[in-house]
Amino acid sequence: MAVATLKSDHRIENMLALARDAGCPRDQMERFIRAGYIMIDGMQPFHAWAREADKPGGPEWIGLGGKRGPGKSHAIMAQAGLDDMQRVDGLKVLFIRKIQKSAAEALEDLVRRVFLYTPHSLTQDGVKLPNGSRMVIGGYKDESDIEKYLGIEYHVICLGEATQIGEGKKDKLRGSLRSSIPGWRPRMYLDTNPDGPGLLWFKKMFVQPWREGRQTNTYFLDTNNIYNPFNNPEYDAWLDSLTGNLRKAWRDGDWDAFAGMGFPNWNHDRHVIEPFAIPDSWVKWRAVDWGYYSPFCCLWFAKEPDTKRIYVYREYYSDGLTDRDQARAIMDSTPPNEKIVIGYGDPNSFWVSKNQAGRVFTSADEYAANGVILTPADDNRILGIRRVRTLLGNLADGKPGLQVFRNCPHLIEQMGNLAADMDHNPEDLAPDQEDHAYDTLRYGTTNERRLDRPQPEIDEGNPMNRYFRR
Repeated sequence: MAVATLKSDHRIENMLALARDAGCPRDQMERFIRAGYIMIDGMQPFHAWAREADKPGGPEWIGLGGKRGPGKSHAIMAQAGLDDMQRVDGLKVLFIRKIQKSAAEALEDLVRRVFLYTPHSLTQDGVKLPNGSRMVIGGYKDESDIEKYLGIEYHVICLGEATQIGEGKKDKLRGSLRSSIPGWRPRMYLDTNPDGPGLLWFKKMFVQPWREGRQTNTYFLDTNNIYNPFNNPEYDAWLDSLTGNLRKAWRDGDWDAFAGMGFPNWNHDRHVIEPFAIPDSWVKWRAVDWGYYSPFCCLWFAKEPDTKRIYVYREYYSDGLTDRDQARAIMDSTPPNEKIVIGYGDPNSFWVSKNQAGRVFTSADEYAANGVILTPADDNRILGIRRVRTLLGNLADGKPGLQVFRNCPHLIEQMGNLAADMDHNPEDLAPDQEDHAYDTLRYGTTNERRLDRPQPEIDEGNPMNRYFRR
């Protein structure tokens, strides 16, 4: 492409400015321009991160995710084929994505578009460049098809529609990511929409660290706000015609929507908020879900007097702690001047009897002896899930009736990941899920309307209160 063309094409001018601001190096952009690749606005950070992966401590996994249509696969193939393979001799790339028979032609079209202006030769299984670098291109209809790629050394792995495979298969595929090329750091590029059996591992690995601002070896680019001008109007109209959770996943790129989710009205962007100082005048209380091998959880609640909105503002979550250690952790996490009007506890805490030195007592007794007074919570699971679903709905001001501070990561994770028991009782949650923070939330909303009335303060330093619960 001639220099005169570079100066006169506003698309290239705009791309170069955005790429510079994102941190893309000059030689990378020169390769893209020679290959005729004009990246879509918003994709520049992905290409910059791919170069960050060259550096010690840079990302090993880079994920693109969100709604359908912003050109995720195109960007990944362009990065691997037009930049990585061009600048490193003998690089071996694996590019695979879930594919049906009708989609095979679309993948071939993608290859033609990406390598159109780049010298290359077609091989039996992909593309080879003059410097010896090659890309193995394949598809998988189900997880078993991935077995044929395992055990082979790849320097870059591009995994399309990553949430269509389970976590175990993803981990096995990672075992093929290694390098015998001096100076090259292996990396994996992934793209997906918010659906499929691997949704939970992708959220934990990419989306949650991104949301919480703690990305280390994984970088995630949310593509929901990227507009692809090359999509035909009919495609956008089809996305608009979708309904239900499929619309939320494919059109809106909602990471907290999936078929059969326990709380379909949970939305991370609306229900999770930044912490703020809770006024002393608000009613505050606690709830506890007991556990030793399974995690124990304590949540702190506050209610806004005017709107009656409930805030979950603190979380303690751990396993392997004795009853005494749990109580002490709760007390240590509660500022001395914070007035807690009541504490709801897992009903199991009151009937699990223990014997020590001839005295029979319960976990609740041990809690009380260490300053934490508990009242048995309502353990009706069906009423509990209905109560929580109602709280997630909007109040008169248009905002949710329940909001969770960002510093409660286990509760946030579980609210977005819990599934309903679609096989037996959709009105309940499926068994054998990690739900301890949710159970604590359920306990904490037990008879919470009673808290609107003036509550006597609990003097937790009074020895009578340690042994005689009200």
